[in-house]
Amino acid sequence: MNSDLVARAERESQPVAQRLLQRIREGGQLTGIKIGPDFTAGGYFYAVAAQGGTIIGSTPNADPAGLAGSKEIDDALAGNSTFVDTTSSEGEQLRVHLVPLGRGQDHRFVLEVGRSTEPERKALRGLLLILAVGGGAGILLALGAGFWLAGRALRPIQNAMDRQRGFVADASHELRTPLSLIRANAEILERHREQPVSANIGSVGDIIGETDRLSALVGQMLTLAQADSDTAAFSMATVDFSAIAQDAARQMRLLAEPKGISLDLDADGPLTVSGDATRLRELVTILIDNAIKYSDPGTAVRVDLKRNGSSAELRVVDEGRGIEPGALPRIFDRFFRADKARSREM
Repeated sequence: MNSDLVARAERESQPVAQRLLQRIREGGQLTGIKIGPDFTAGGYFYAVAAQGGTIIGSTPNADPAGLAGSKEIDDALAGNSTFVDTTSSEGEQLRVHLVPLGRGQDHRFVLEVGRSTEPERKALRGLLLILAVGGGAGILLALGAGFWLAGRALRPIQNAMDRQRGFVADASHELRTPLSLIRANAEILERHREQPVSANIGSVGDIIGETDRLSALVGQMLTLAQADSDTAAFSMATVDFSAIAQDAARQMRLLAEPKGISLDLDADGPLTVSGDATRLRELVTILIDNAIKYSDPGTAVRVDLKRNGSSAELRVVDEGRGIEPGALPRIFDRFFRADKARSREM
């Protein structure tokens, strides 16, 4: 805006100075002199002032209240072009450029060129409003996105902590019963310390059995911990899955026969797969053990092992009452049992 005022002042200063000089030479009154261009589009106004702030002439749209004061005019008469901010009689903000007229040090008049700054101020206010609203919305969006991303980033950590707490709670529950049984049987032996061991051989057998169960639980927990930390050791090799399943079924018949449960295996000849023989055997044993444990006496358990394309498919089918639909999503959660009433059954 300042450069525009300077350009207009330079363009008008010489013609106005010549008209003033001509009127002075003629000895006429310094009134009625044409000041400014014929058309003042864009809200520009022009005025000529003398020392003390006396207005010699101006364009029709010039507001006397918005012109420069006597001090600013005297400063300009000293030979210094300057800018001043004024206010019109209607409270509108104006910007006025003052240029001394004349040659050398002979400055007797000042040309004032000004325009309202309201369009710029209005545009600035609109821009500030847009920036404030947009910035506020951006901050809120950034905060929301930050919370969402933080939630997503922390969710795996939270899930891991929840699994860890669940693991500790479930492990404590699983270990409590065998420890209680060991203590109870040890107390029996202590109360009957005068008797020979053979008289309480049942308690000794229970202690040994529960100790074996504790050892198996600790081994399973170690396997789970290694799996969680990706340090589980797997001995991968080409193995005969059919032979592994047959051997596991043979041993599990010792648990099925006392309950009158028949255990049959239907396997396709030698079926080679790439895997860890020990882990595969554990898997087959666990599946058959669960089938026997939750089957009624006199029923049947069937193990089917078939080739399915390039993979092997193992199915363990029993005649038990099955799993409640609501428990299906959790059947692979560690230590989870669908029937809490039978969770201690062996």
